[in-house]
Amino acid sequence: MSEPQPPLTPGRCLTGAAISGALGLAVYALTRAMVAGLTTHPIHSQNPLVLRLASLVRTVLVGGGTLAVVVLGVFTVGLVALAVQVAWSPPDA
Repeated sequence: MSEPQPPLTPGRCLTGAAISGALGLAVYALTRAMVAGLTTHPIHSQNPLVLRLASLVRTVLVGGGTLAVVVLGVFTVGLVALAVQVAWSPPDA
């Protein structure tokens, strides 16, 4: 048995957008710090396999962080747009 969902209000949309935006900024700061740390510590090895794996891991870490920032940014913009749409829509009778 599913419980009824609370009504959709602009306040709830903006609260979700604020949470998503805050998480996006936190992940952005983490990704920037990670990139700075990875660029200041080069890999010192003569083994080509080690160099390729290190490059792969670095690419996955930076790409994953960037993807998370973009997704959270899209969520934030979408929730703000939903709040505007809910605020301008006529109330249901």
